Parts: sequence; C-alpha cells; structure tokens
Amino acid sequence: MKEINVVAAVLHRDGKYFIARRPLDKQLGGLWEFPGGKVEDGESHEDALVREMLEEFDAEIKVCSFVVSSEHITDDKKLTLHFYKAEMISTRFEMREHIDMFWGTLDELKTKELAPGDMEILSYL
Repeated sequence: MKEINVVAAVLHRDGKYFIARRPLDKQLGGLWEFPGGKVEDGESHEDALVREMLEEFDAEIKVCSFVVSSEHITDDKKLTLHFYKAEMISTRFEMREHIDMFWGTLDELKTKELAPGDMEILSYL
C-alpha cells in the first residue's frame, strides 16, 4: 500500500478560518478543504506547506504549530493528513488551482461539504 503524507494550512484571522474548493476534475473534486498538498521526498512538513501555498495561491505563510494528524485509506493508498496552524505573511492571494475560497466561522464551515479528512479537524479548532 502506497503511503502519502499531505500537509494542510489552518489559517485563522478575525474569528474566521480559510478553506478552498477543490477543482472538479481532481479526486474529491468540488469538496472544500484546508489548503495544502503532498510532501515531497526529503521535504519537511513545514517546507511543503510553504511551497504548496505559494504554488496554489501565490501566498506567503508562516507555519506556527502542529494541530493534529489523521489517516485515511483510499483504494490502494494510505493518506496521512497533517494540519498546521499558519499565518499569512503576504497580502498576495490568488487562486491558481481551486475554484472558490471562503473565510468562515467554525459554524459556517460546518455547513460546507468538506473533504472527509478535513471535516475531522473541526473538533480540534
């Protein structure tokens, strides 16, 4: 079974959290997620998260602290999601991959159709 590590940014400001909607042509397309991506070989979780946010949103972030990890089995893969609290450094923010983005309170996030792994983190926030 292939093991994949994925990192996700938990961005929080003014009482709201940031989520983005996955492209329709990707796995879990159309679902909302805390943004991030796969950790490359030899890359730290923090470096991967900084890189992914630059690639996907042209946004510079500072990774602050680890929140929680969760595991999910899909087909022939074991996916481990690692969530990190992060802060925005830059004011640039441009969607390059996702089809929508949203800043919302925890209650508002609960009304969105989140990817299964992302739904679990709500109880930790």
